[in-house]
Amino acid sequence: MKPTVDAVASEYRESFIIAKLDVDKNRKTAREYDGQGIPAYIVFRDGEVIGKFVGAMPKAAFVQRILDILK
Repeated sequence: MKPTVDAVASEYRESFIIAKLDVDKNRKTAREYDGQGIPAYIVFRDGEVIGKFVGAMPKAAFVQRILDILK
């Protein structure tokens, strides 16, 4: 998923920000947000969690999941 996440982060940088967290180095933060599946994605708006999803997927599906949550 890394190439997909990186491509989406670049292509949609005007619409939203994608940040990565190394769960091995940041276990406390991962537990705080219940990021138990890998890859796990958490969508925030104004500092609040508005959606979560887990799993590898094609780029189009990844973008659509994010856009659906942001609606």
